[in-house]
This record gives sequence, structure tokens and C-alpha cells, in this order.
Amino acid sequence: MSILYGVSPSPFVRKAMLAHAHKNIPFDLKMTLPSSDDEEFRQASPTGKIPGYKADDGAAFADSSVIVAYLERISNDNALYPEKASDYAEALWLEEWSDSELMPTTNALYFQKVLGPVFFKHETDQKRVDEILTDLIPKVFDLLESRLTEKSWLVGDDFSIADLAIGSCLISLLHADYKIEQSHWPKIYNYNEQFLALPIVQEQIANEKNVIAHSVA
Repeated sequence: MSILYGVSPSPFVRKAMLAHAHKNIPFDLKMTLPSSDDEEFRQASPTGKIPGYKADDGAAFADSSVIVAYLERISNDNALYPEKASDYAEALWLEEWSDSELMPTTNALYFQKVLGPVFFKHETDQKRVDEILTDLIPKVFDLLESRLTEKSWLVGDDFSIADLAIGSCLISLLHADYKIEQSHWPKIYNYNEQFLALPIVQEQIANEKNVIAHSVA
């Protein structure tokens, strides 16, 4: 069975775990912190970033986007990449925007309120939190709100890599107790409610809460 190296509360590990769940592909999660010196992990991720991955055939590689693309290549079930060329391009753009713009913003708040205090004994910097809440989140949310429509999912009619990437960021905000203002971003609010209600997402959230709770203890 394939091995995923990382910790479930990590936003990028979460993205890879949800991809496995969506496509019904089994895997083993080997709890691994960033920069771990574990030899097998370093073969998969020489830079020490999580997630790392070791496939059934022994191939080893890293990065959540690479892992999801690999899963799509080995299984046609519950496709995450749209067939229509324009939809495919839009989904990839939204994934890239999420990884490069939305994820750093949501993760900044998540780190200050959860990851830092729990895993790294880092005290919350309230000035930084205020900056994230007043400047950074509104900027990315305004763009996301403009891309959402009345459709259930971001691209076409089906759940895609775009939803997986962006939804993974929204889980970080849930852990950080961030409440999306329905009056300000009504489409994001509704989208978030729909995403968080998915069974695979509920299972992922429960897994992460368990890990966080045990880490605090």
C-alpha cells in the first residue's frame, strides 16, 4: 500500500488525504513532521517538506499537487480534473491560485491560532492576527467571491481539483474559529457550508481534531 508522509492537520497533507478519500484509493499515513530526518521520507521529499509519498511500485516523490496528479493517472474513478480543455485549465489555475495565494493567507491565521501554539510552542502574535483578518483574508476572499457562481462547484458541474484545493484552505479557517461573514461573502459562505458537509470532509476534520487534541494533551 502507498505511504503518505506527513501529519493530517497540515493543509497540504490534508489536500492529499482528501484526494485519496474522494477517489477511494487506500493509503497508509506515516506521521512525519516537516524536516524530519527519516530516511524513507527524505527519499520522497529531499527538501523535507510534507507531504511526501511512496507509491506501491516504490516510486517516491513529494508535493500535494504532484500526488493528486499521480492519483488521477492511476485511477479514473471520481475524476478530479475536468475533461473539457477550458474547464481543465480553469481548475488548474484555481488550484495554483489556491496554493500560492489563498493557502498562505488561511495558513497564516491557522498557524497563529492553532499550528504554532500546538506543535511549535509559538505564542500567538495578535498584531499579526489583526493584519490577517483586516487585510489579507478580505483580499483573497473578494477574488474568490467573484469566481463563485450559483453552481454547486467551482468548475463545471462536478467536484474537481479546484474544490479540493480551495476547500482544504477553508478547513484551516474552521480550526482557527474564523467565521465567514455571510452578508459580506454570501457565495463563499454557502460554498463553505456545502464543502464542510461532505462525508469525506467530515471524516478528515474529525481526524485532524483528534490529532490536535492529543498534541495539546
